[in-house]
Amino acid sequence: MTTSSILYPPIATGLVLVMILIDYLRKMNTDHFQRKLYLATLVAILTAILVNFTAVILGGRPGIRIRITLYVLNNIYFIFQNLAYYLAAVFIDYLANKNNARVKKFLYLVIGLMGVNIVIMALNIPKGFYFYISEDNYFQNGNLFLVRFYLSYIAIVMLIVDLLVSAKHLKIVHISLIVFLAILTGAGAVLDMIFTGGHLIWAFFTGGLLYGYFYIIRSDTTQDNITGIGNRSGFTEFIGQIARMNTKQSYSMALFDINGLKKINETCGQEAGDQALAEMAEILKQCSRQSDFLARIGGDEFLIAIKAKFDIEKLLFRVLRTLETFNQKPNRSYTLSISYGYATFTTKTDQTIDEFLQRLNGLVFQHKKDQHNEEAALAR
Repeated sequence: MTTSSILYPPIATGLVLVMILIDYLRKMNTDHFQRKLYLATLVAILTAILVNFTAVILGGRPGIRIRITLYVLNNIYFIFQNLAYYLAAVFIDYLANKNNARVKKFLYLVIGLMGVNIVIMALNIPKGFYFYISEDNYFQNGNLFLVRFYLSYIAIVMLIVDLLVSAKHLKIVHISLIVFLAILTGAGAVLDMIFTGGHLIWAFFTGGLLYGYFYIIRSDTTQDNITGIGNRSGFTEFIGQIARMNTKQSYSMALFDINGLKKINETCGQEAGDQALAEMAEILKQCSRQSDFLARIGGDEFLIAIKAKFDIEKLLFRVLRTLETFNQKPNRSYTLSISYGYATFTTKTDQTIDEFLQRLNGLVFQHKKDQHNEEAALAR
């Protein structure tokens, strides 16, 4: 195989990743934490490809300086290759769970794994057990070259464990994303062992990243950036899907309004207001089923839709109980309070979804008014 043909996969992959990077840098409305993770993954893989590209170009050229350069380049390559795997695992975990605290713990694990990787790379330079550069300046696998495979495969194990732990809370799209990237990354790691130098691996890995990128693009239009649940566009898409079904579909829907969100923003700051929104979404997620639909459809308005065969009042009871427990947590600077209304919407009737939402808003307003009257009576 000629040098030029060996370079085709990394060149093609690198161009695809550069185009993704350029396009993603223009997307300013996406989740900032998600944005940082995905950009870090792209930068890691592009760095690995560029360094690998340079090493292949220099391979076989004579001279001790070339040999030293090849050792340096291959060390950098394997470090960034594994970093790209680990960051991809963290990124997928965040897409699935939208939990910053969980991801930060995950990142500590990544730092530990990278530390181990760097130590191994340093020990490899004099020993050559991992890889070595031959007398004619070509890359060669060492006796313990499978260490590379194991270090890469840890990312797959992390994804599989993540899937097993979180499966009950994940939607099908999240599970397919995890499985797809895990399979592609595993296949790439195996090919990296079979075909020395790690070239076909990038085509497989980039396929997984592209799948993730398509998910991001879709999520940006149908998911709320602050809470990670659906937004108004997502709700419209949900209504359109059930309306297109051949038979009538009945869903019980509850509309929730956070009381005093403006006051939280004014007294505690915008960050606290965003936190209140995220907490409300988390409460609804804890109380709902995987098949239920959740969305933030307004500034402080949340909607949950469940099939009418389920008891909406039981769900409301779980929400109120969870909210009460949530407010009892120590060191809170504000208390979450809600007003709500609920009713059943049936497709293929004379009532439009806009009319139904107006009805729900009226019920929420009445509940808010009743709460205000109760508080005034207690004050007297």
